[in-house]
Amino acid sequence: PEATHFYMNFLVLQWTAHVMNMLRYVNLFKYMSFRSLYTEAEAAAKAEPEDQDFYGIGSRSARWSINMVIGIVFSTLCPPIIIMAFVNFVFCRVIYGYVIPYAETKKPDTGGHLWVSTLRHIFVGLMIYVILMTGVLYSRANSSIPSWITASSFLYIAWAFHRFDEHFNWQMLPFKYVVDEETRSDMKAPKWELGGEYRQPELFEDYEDIKAFMEESGIQASGESS
Repeated sequence: PEATHFYMNFLVLQWTAHVMNMLRYVNLFKYMSFRSLYTEAEAAAKAEPEDQDFYGIGSRSARWSINMVIGIVFSTLCPPIIIMAFVNFVFCRVIYGYVIPYAETKKPDTGGHLWVSTLRHIFVGLMIYVILMTGVLYSRANSSIPSWITASSFLYIAWAFHRFDEHFNWQMLPFKYVVDEETRSDMKAPKWELGGEYRQPELFEDYEDIKAFMEESGIQASGESS
């Protein structure tokens, strides 16, 4: 109970941290400090971006996966912790669903690397859960049979982990699917070949060349009457 209650309190404290992140108090403090020395626009520019070591996508993904693993590992020993973890991620969805796209600086698209890393962390959390429950059943049950039954699920998790790494081609599309996609694209719509060329008049160095090009194209120059 001491461990489970500690992590229940930990998840509740995470709610406060999420609300504080919504306020962006670090950037606000930097903005108020720079505003006394620079203009408001310059102060706002100097207050950005946020610290990527703590507020970056990778750092947040790691912390959120830890919160998820806490809910999984202690879900059987302390069922109310599932509710705490669920409420925590409701806060995350509401708060960061606004903060990341609308308040913070734009983040690059990493192509799913952090998402896959988070899923791998969840698999590790499942392994920790099996080890914990095996130890609990071994120490509290009258016989060792329940612990051996629980430990056998570790084999399935290891197989699923290996399948997750080897079976899903998320970094590159198999050649078979590339060919099929190109075939379907050829059948859907014909390829159009555009003739002629486009030349932007502003790129001509000589005005006479611009004027001759406009006359040739039938374009009326600005300031000239028809």
